[in-house]
Amino acid sequence: MTVQDLTSEQVTELFLRSLARPGTTASGPNEGKLRVRVLTQNMFIRPPGIKNNDNDFKDERLEYFIDEILPNYDIVCLQEMFEFGSNRRRLLLNAARQLGFGYYVASPTKNVWDMQIDGGLVILSRFPIVKHERVTYKRGMMSDWLASKGVLYAKVAVAHPQISSSEPGTASYLHIFTTHTQASYGSPVLMTQSDVKHRLLQLHQFHNFLEEVLPKHRADGEPVVLVGDFNVDSRAHNLEEGSPYERERQDGIETSDEGKAMIDIICGRGIDPAVLGSRNKDEFKGKVIYEFEDLLYTRHGYHPVTFGNIVVDPETGVARAREQVLTTKQDNMVMHSIDYVLWYNPGEPTNGVKAEMDDVAVVPNFVSGKSFTQISDHYGVGAIISFNKQPQAHQGDSEDKLIAT
Repeated sequence: MTVQDLTSEQVTELFLRSLARPGTTASGPNEGKLRVRVLTQNMFIRPPGIKNNDNDFKDERLEYFIDEILPNYDIVCLQEMFEFGSNRRRLLLNAARQLGFGYYVASPTKNVWDMQIDGGLVILSRFPIVKHERVTYKRGMMSDWLASKGVLYAKVAVAHPQISSSEPGTASYLHIFTTHTQASYGSPVLMTQSDVKHRLLQLHQFHNFLEEVLPKHRADGEPVVLVGDFNVDSRAHNLEEGSPYERERQDGIETSDEGKAMIDIICGRGIDPAVLGSRNKDEFKGKVIYEFEDLLYTRHGYHPVTFGNIVVDPETGVARAREQVLTTKQDNMVMHSIDYVLWYNPGEPTNGVKAEMDDVAVVPNFVSGKSFTQISDHYGVGAIISFNKQPQAHQGDSEDKLIAT
């Protein structure tokens, strides 16, 4: 049985078991291996006074996140962790520092006279952030006009157990970007909508930011990870005729047109302008191609739901919304896949430490015994990246391999 034969719940369970193992092992089969645990999570903690239903439980959810979820990771990338109008972000940063997250970058503070709130992005890290940059997207549409959405970048220096990060040329680095793009309001979402084109325009800005940052800060063999709430639903939602509800696996294999466009724009290949309507002329091409991989799709073999999921009664076969406290009624049961981990890592490392993606999974972060049933209206996505010290080649190795063949 392969991972792609498992249900999403089983894949999540395997990931959480792996997450519980120590980050660094000094002996045994994982000798010389450092595991970096990464989480991306849209926190759905908007400024005071903004709520979908009776209560968003912002303070309670943040407290639970700090106590129960944050300690399990080494790098945490958050969206919708807004600073404007409250001290919640400051509380998070102070608590994270106490938990060993000594480094962070966040969206810049905004004030009333800016006529815009902050972007709500935060990167927390237990490892040193040695470089960081950001870009603000072209101003959004509808309610997104108020938020300074964009991209945060952090170059993280990973301390491997078998190398000294103080030695020149021996440090291992992880390049991590987190983003939150223009949302669409309502369903279904059509490629000809103005908010879709605006979102793809922002993703083109993201690609241009990669072209600006990576040549300056990245060397061969250093992994690049893009995470966040891209607001692009990669599920095509083509249900079998007569199906009473959408099935997560079978109906999530096909990639939507916007999902294909997202990957092509992020990679720099651009799109056929006609997919956005006959009058559109924008191709959103880049100058450099970066071949990013959608790791959730690779891992599962389909696009797992991260927003608006359902639960099916095993006796009646009737589907209902899994989350109803935080999510708007119009978004209940939409079954969107809009949160991502994208991976890019060509070239060989100069320090002999190879980075690999060990595992990736949706982490719903369900909650029991509280007034809310999950930490956010979005599921999180977790990843485990390993940094492995490669054995040094000894004289005669090449000759032995030639003889063996």
